[in-house]
Amino acid sequence: MLRVLRFTTVATMTVMMAAGCSGQKIPTLKEAICCDGGYEYRSADRFAAEKAAAEREARIAALESDRQRLSDELAASKRETAALSDQVKSSEGQLAERDRELTSLRASAGDSAQLAGQLSSAQGQSERLAAELAVSQASVATLQAGAGDKDKLAAELAATQASLAALQAGAGDKDKLASELAAAKQRNAELETQLAVAQGSGADANQRVAELEKLLAARDKELAGLRGDLSAEMAKLKDAQRGVIRALRPQIEKGAIMVDLNNERLLINLASSYLFGSGEDQLKPAGTEALKQVGGILKDFPEYKVAVDGHTDDRPIRTELKKKFPTNKELSEARAANAALALGEGGLSAVTTHGYAESQPVTPNTTDAGRAKNRRVEIRVTK
Repeated sequence: MLRVLRFTTVATMTVMMAAGCSGQKIPTLKEAICCDGGYEYRSADRFAAEKAAAEREARIAALESDRQRLSDELAASKRETAALSDQVKSSEGQLAERDRELTSLRASAGDSAQLAGQLSSAQGQSERLAAELAVSQASVATLQAGAGDKDKLAAELAATQASLAALQAGAGDKDKLASELAAAKQRNAELETQLAVAQGSGADANQRVAELEKLLAARDKELAGLRGDLSAEMAKLKDAQRGVIRALRPQIEKGAIMVDLNNERLLINLASSYLFGSGEDQLKPAGTEALKQVGGILKDFPEYKVAVDGHTDDRPIRTELKKKFPTNKELSEARAANAALALGEGGLSAVTTHGYAESQPVTPNTTDAGRAKNRRVEIRVTK
């Protein structure tokens, strides 16, 4: 409409400009402007319309700028909302990880502090998003105040309000996050309580450990004393062993007698063939002399117990010997008793005797050599 009016006015004025710039005013015009080659005459209404149009366009441009700025802010708010959603997921993952780690309550003290820091950071992000939402709402209110008479701006405002509704929905997510943070804080408080209880239990455990360590130190001291005593005992038995070896070296070298010191006991093994005749319980002279020498050595160690054990092979007693020794047990007992008598002649007293027959072989009774080793008398010297 403005362009048609402008064209009509210009056509009318063209006819009048033919006289040039004579300086006279035409009564029907309210204003004349001198221009190249003549006057251009304009209506005062035209100036007012153009000014109003310019103001309108400037206002529209300003509103468009506000709309664009608001659109940018809405986009930024959406990005912030998406970032906040990612932060919520990250926080949930971190909280789940902390729940697993806090099963070891002693180690979870540091983890609890870290979780509190993460919750505080998430709360700060939530508050920042709320502030940005308030700024967006204020911008929308400004836009609504300046665009009441523009249909186009009304449509844009409707779109902006729709975006605002979406942003407010995001604010609902913020409320959800706040609720989750509150739950996490409550969980953290519960864990801290459990940790305090565990630390109290740990203090009791530490006290118990201290008591056990004290007992252990006492046992170690006792053990050291026993080891010292054992060393002393072993030293004494070692002296007895050396004495027997010196006295019976020829028989030991021939294998008729063996001397062994082990496990806190001295064992003197004498072959039955060296001590007795076949099927007999009476000592040979050489056997008697050897046992007397052993008794003379062992009498110097009265703190030790001496036992004499008789052993046989697995062959049963036959012929006339059965009248005297019905079984190998009676034969082994008789041989042990006579060996003890010989030790007593050497000066050793308080000797115990046992007859084990074939029940404790040192080697299988499958060969003559094996059976010969099993026929023996053992002298055991123990504490």
